[in-house]
Amino acid sequence: MQTISKIILASAFLLLTISCQETIDVDLPQTEERLVVDALIRIPKATTTFVEASLRLSLTTGFFESTIPTVDDALVTLDSASEMFTLTSNGNGFYSAMIPRDQIEQDLMTLRVYYNDEIYTATARYITAVPIESLEQGDGSLFSGDETEVIVTYTDTPNQDNYYLFDLDQGEYLTSEDTFYKDQRFSFSYFYEDLEPQDTLNIELIGITKPFFDYMSIVINQSGTGSGNPFAAPPTEVRGNVTNETNEANYPLGYFAIGEVYTNQLIIE
Repeated sequence: MQTISKIILASAFLLLTISCQETIDVDLPQTEERLVVDALIRIPKATTTFVEASLRLSLTTGFFESTIPTVDDALVTLDSASEMFTLTSNGNGFYSAMIPRDQIEQDLMTLRVYYNDEIYTATARYITAVPIESLEQGDGSLFSGDETEVIVTYTDTPNQDNYYLFDLDQGEYLTSEDTFYKDQRFSFSYFYEDLEPQDTLNIELIGITKPFFDYMSIVINQSGTGSGNPFAAPPTEVRGNVTNETNEANYPLGYFAIGEVYTNQLIIE
């Protein structure tokens, strides 16, 4: 099950306390409720005829709300060049359907969400990725000396510009473009806090487009690493590629993308 449910919300506010006796109350503006479309569809390399396409729908909330409301009463379809697939609501905002692999890998796919008498649409093409050749635990550190270094190695797809999204587990994400390692084998180190021996990391490498690379780079930068979910609440609204065909002013948040995914696992020593 993929989880991209997540990209979104409001504005950052500051509560100022002058002294232990006097507090300044700040009136926070009401945020307009918007649909959030978390539709990064990850396609594993396999020989299966069908693949699962899944996404999540939710709504933005007020700044101090801790619970994200989900949408379970929308009609969601994915259209290939020759067929329309209706996604089934599985509860908690999740929708899924089994799609023929050849169609989702070869056709331009159109996502349509019918919700509250409005139609939201986006298009995406399948983007290939490369395997994670190795995951190694290093002995380097950053600042405190207590971090755990993980070294990720892969080889860039030759003869094209490539963009990658790494789901590094533990709520950590990273984008990478091949500008400085084009067509080469490449390694980078990522440092984790609070890992214990025998903890397991499941790391994914996903092929993405340049627009989605730009989008995710902004989202990750705004939400910060270690937030547990960079898709859920960056401090400002980041517009994705989903549009409201019925009411342009009531634009949604989120992104629709389809990428090949490779997964590797590392057990911490």
